[in-house]
Amino acid sequence: MILAQESNESAELATSLVWQVLDTADVGLLVTDAHRRIVYVNEAFSRVTGYTLEEVKGRTCAFLQGPGTDPVDISAMRAALDQGEPFDRVVLNYRKDGTPLWYRLRVRPMHVGGALQYFVGVQEDYSDARAAQQELERLAYRDGLTGLRNRRTFDLQLKQWVEDGQPVVLILLDLNDFKQVNDQQGHPAGDALLQRVAACLEQATQHGGTAFRIGGDEFAVLCPDQSAGVQEAGTRVLEQLTTVDGSRIRAAVGVASFPDEARNVEGLLRLADRRLYAHKASKHGSR
Repeated sequence: MILAQESNESAELATSLVWQVLDTADVGLLVTDAHRRIVYVNEAFSRVTGYTLEEVKGRTCAFLQGPGTDPVDISAMRAALDQGEPFDRVVLNYRKDGTPLWYRLRVRPMHVGGALQYFVGVQEDYSDARAAQQELERLAYRDGLTGLRNRRTFDLQLKQWVEDGQPVVLILLDLNDFKQVNDQQGHPAGDALLQRVAACLEQATQHGGTAFRIGGDEFAVLCPDQSAGVQEAGTRVLEQLTTVDGSRIRAAVGVASFPDEARNVEGLLRLADRRLYAHKASKHGSR
């Protein structure tokens, strides 16, 4: 009897120590039963999410999800749990106060006596890593100086629209005398001019279309709506190019449309480029 009592006391002490150890972990720990009802969360989980063990015990993890949680993630996690399989996934959850929280979630099934008894989840805060990832993606697809989408994004979007058969007007734009601005006023003045052009293009496309910086002083606009006509689209963009004091920014444009005037990306770019240089040559010839 004494030995049995000592054995039980040792087991209780060992269990108590396990929970204390888990509460010292810096990552969120969550344990559910086989029916996915929460039986334990550690202090790190409560500290980050705002939920205590008493508030979540007996609930499923669905309460952590919210309007921004991707249904694809929910479906994938549910399928893995249905099969009793482990999974690793980055998911968007929500704190008790409603603020979003990105987690790297690792869930493992635990079997006792050959039967599934628990799911053990490790939740690491992924918010900073997610923000860094988004910034890298932004840098990969945005021009650092102007904030417009860059050449890579332009190529991808134009290719996708043409492949989808989406009618589109392409406007290529090249600044006149940009090198002269850099040489006479310095590169800060040239950068300021490029940023002003970008602001004008953003204004011109706010009700439809997308603006890009595709080279040094070269810009492009893709307009899915052809109702205004090809030439009218180019004129409208040029009319938006004004400096802060209202004077006109001098530029040349070349406009072409798909599929009316070109049947593929290469043909569309070639036609718009040819018209741009014709416009530039006519401006030089009229001086």
